[in-house]
Amino acid sequence: MSEKKRKRASHDTNDRPAKKIAGGQQVAAEMVKVSVLPEEDEWAPIVASTPGLSFPSDLPLKTYERRRGNDTPSTGKSQITSSEHLLHTSAHSKIDYIAREEEGNGKDGLLSHYLGVYDPQSGQLQLVRVRKLVLRSSLRSIPTGKEKAAKPPSVSNLSLDLALSLLMLTEFQGLSARNALGLTFGTKKSQRAIEALTKNAISPSKKGRGAEGQTQPAFDPIASAVISSMADTSSIPTRDELQAAADESKPRPQPNLDAKKPADVYPIERLVGHGMLPQMTIKEWQDAIESGEEILTKSRFVSHRIQHVVSGGNVRKLKTLKYLLLLLEWYGALQSPTKGGGRKLLHPEKLRNGLSGWSSSLVDGVTHRFAGGGRVVTRWHLDNLITHICALAVTVDDFTSDVYDLTQDLKLEMKDMRKYFREIGCQMGPPTEGEMKRLGVGKVEGKGRMIARLRLPLELPKMRVVRAKKRR
Repeated sequence: MSEKKRKRASHDTNDRPAKKIAGGQQVAAEMVKVSVLPEEDEWAPIVASTPGLSFPSDLPLKTYERRRGNDTPSTGKSQITSSEHLLHTSAHSKIDYIAREEEGNGKDGLLSHYLGVYDPQSGQLQLVRVRKLVLRSSLRSIPTGKEKAAKPPSVSNLSLDLALSLLMLTEFQGLSARNALGLTFGTKKSQRAIEALTKNAISPSKKGRGAEGQTQPAFDPIASAVISSMADTSSIPTRDELQAAADESKPRPQPNLDAKKPADVYPIERLVGHGMLPQMTIKEWQDAIESGEEILTKSRFVSHRIQHVVSGGNVRKLKTLKYLLLLLEWYGALQSPTKGGGRKLLHPEKLRNGLSGWSSSLVDGVTHRFAGGGRVVTRWHLDNLITHICALAVTVDDFTSDVYDLTQDLKLEMKDMRKYFREIGCQMGPPTEGEMKRLGVGKVEGKGRMIARLRLPLELPKMRVVRAKKRR
């Protein structure tokens, strides 16, 4: 068999691949010779950008030149590196246009700009270094009173320093020529100091005399433009409206602010939920108490109050106490805290098995109400559950509740329990002598107890208003 040998690649480095054009023809790539013109001329082309504004093309610009402040005369340096240019025009009736060279920071500080001229016949591309300027605009203030008579002299025949002084005096009202020049050509530190003086100063406006001798503030075009651009503030909500919106979004039961007695602030139907109270069976508790048996539950708060509530004969309050026990056991079935402060929720089947003493409808009802429909009980939903528990507890205790047992059930610190009870409008304080006798504790033990009292008028936590710090 004969094998075809591959052609050896050409070692001629001068052979360039030809490019194909339409029709399959090939033409040789054009050679372009690039050259950079030396910076010998005193003047160099200028390339100006106009970021954010539209510059009329019929306005004439005057050119000014000065030696850079950190440069010393040297024969080896070009005209661009040793001097800087400024373009200015006041031909517009209301706006001054100024173009300056802006030095970049970091890698842009070493960036140079070039202009190229290409001759297609000879294939030569000549590059020349250019000046890069940025054109910006400023609103010219309208002179009043004596300022109209004192017209500033022309800057066509003055040096750049004097021209800039007059220009900045026209651009900034009440600013000295020294500060104006410092803003233009000063160091960054001096510029920041001058800007701080001008921004923080609140100087009275110049005043003129009215027709009847009354003083009237002079027209300030900048202030007038700012005020006219401001939106209508009638739609901005008031502080009371903001407070009402904040109260509605807080994780707590909605209180009745028009209540005439503490029992109407948090009605039991609102705390328990629709259809939950009739499902609470209490006959087992009633029979056990009548037979003299002691009922022990997983909650210290509920166990210490069953006998008292059953003996009182208030069936509605007894069902409320049992619903409170369901919330405490559901809270205890939550898993370890998450990063956001919430708790993980067990799988529905595992949750029902863990709460086997309760019907599935009751467990699912609590899950749907306080879990938010997810597998994680967020911090907001967890706070909402705890505030409902606090409101139920203070209702069972006739609006004066010892929070010690509830603190043990929820495994919280006393300072956290204070926040939750204050969130629902309770007043926190140590027990009185009569309350210590009712609780069966002495003075030493009573010092560590805290009593939550729901009183009228209801005082809910107000929205905090962060005030701005005073400038020194």
